Amino acid sequence: MKKRILGTLFGFLALFGFGAIYYGILTADAAAEMMAQYEGCLHAPNMGLIVVGNILAAYLLVYVFDKMGVNDAKSGAYQGAMIMAIVFGVFQAFATAQYTFYDASFAMIEWVIGIIHGILGGAAIGAYNSKLA
Repeated sequence: MKKRILGTLFGFLALFGFGAIYYGILTADAAAEMMAQYEGCLHAPNMGLIVVGNILAAYLLVYVFDKMGVNDAKSGAYQGAMIMAIVFGVFQAFATAQYTFYDASFAMIEWVIGIIHGILGGAAIGAYNSKLA
């Protein structure tokens, strides 16, 4: 249990940290512009739900890595990328199908960002697991 809790914590820090840099700093102006343009369907992000989402994503990687025997940063990064490519790909497909402000280029960028999340979170969890192997 301790392994999963600490692995989730390290994964969360990597996922949330990258998200804070990308969404909170690099694309904050574009997001504010989009929220103003689509004010009827977008609102300011709920930080509590963002934290919960990052915890769940980190735990997904911890759980799957435990079952797969992922115990190093390199395989963690690779498997994290593969898992998040699927997770973010599913979301992007449904979002593109439903939301008018989503187009193929926006969805592709978000999908790649999701894969980067997987690489960083997976590497952090894999590196932590290597200390326990």
